[in-house]
Amino acid sequence: MALSNAERQRRHRERQKQKLAAAAPDLATQYENVGADLREKLYALIDAENAHRERYITALSLERIDFSRVILDIALNEDRSGIADTARIVLLQALCMGESTEKEIIEALRQKALEAAQQTHGYDSQDQIGPLAHYMRVPNFG
Repeated sequence: MALSNAERQRRHRERQKQKLAAAAPDLATQYENVGADLREKLYALIDAENAHRERYITALSLERIDFSRVILDIALNEDRSGIADTARIVLLQALCMGESTEKEIIEALRQKALEAAQQTHGYDSQDQIGPLAHYMRVPNFG
């Protein structure tokens, strides 16, 4: 008995689901592990910065950085904690999972900062001085 095309496709999808289930038995657990690892990295970063501040900053009142301050800095695109840029890199590395390297991310941020600096100085690549249209030579193939 021949199977219909829809039945073959359904069976194929079932086999693919079984293969996926065998390869990644519990995706929810894997995501929890990634999330826990990410939190550990951020807490380690915060603890290192707090230890650095305690060691070298003895003047006035010492403001300790907490996890919520770093998350707010990332969300508001600020850097009041002093480590928001490093925390962003940690988050981006976790999100891209090997698709982009830290070097590529830093290069893209550098390019963005360079473009922003050019725009604040009133310079734009489209404002470059070029030859006037009536001085340009057009070949005559006639």
